[in-house]
Amino acid sequence: MTDFERRLRAVLEPLEPTRYAIEGTRDAAVLIPIVSGPEPTLLFTVRTELLPSHKGQISFPGGAIDDEDGSSIEAALREAEEEIGLGRDEVRIIGELDSVPTFVTGYVVAPVVGWLDHLPALVPNPREVAEILEVPIPHLVDANRVEPGYDHQGLELPTEAWLWEHHVIWGATARILRNFLNHLAEAGLTEPPGDTGSWTAWNLPAFDG
Repeated sequence: MTDFERRLRAVLEPLEPTRYAIEGTRDAAVLIPIVSGPEPTLLFTVRTELLPSHKGQISFPGGAIDDEDGSSIEAALREAEEEIGLGRDEVRIIGELDSVPTFVTGYVVAPVVGWLDHLPALVPNPREVAEILEVPIPHLVDANRVEPGYDHQGLELPTEAWLWEHHVIWGATARILRNFLNHLAEAGLTEPPGDTGSWTAWNLPAFDG
């Protein structure tokens, strides 16, 4: 186990993630895959234009939790395998983060953090994934973060965003990323993101489980 994994695990394992009960929404889960290395990276996907929602946006691999999944962890691992060909035996689960609602598309997303000792050969599902991004965690700092109102291809983004090459990470994925980076900072592994004008807090009924 690397020092990075050990320190992050010490922060995440004791957490009891908050889950939200919102009428009319569907539960979903995403995997936050951390790839080990001298400079650990995160894996993101670029969604294709064939999908019914969030076309072309950047997300973590994931999707709706099915009845047969049994848990957010099982759903996140299944979806990662279906979307990018990431075998569940390649992933060590470190912990879970608080759920994040998508607001517009009616999902409540449970983020699951997983560790990969190396980057395996991945096979993206051509219907769902246009591209797989491997973003160095040290790049996800305030120097590469923009506030709501940033113009991206003629769209004024309503949330803060992180920039990576010609890609923009925004929306629910940016809210998940902010929470993740705050936990990294708690572990002493990075600097926390600065204050933002994004609406990153909400008043929702929580439940245990």
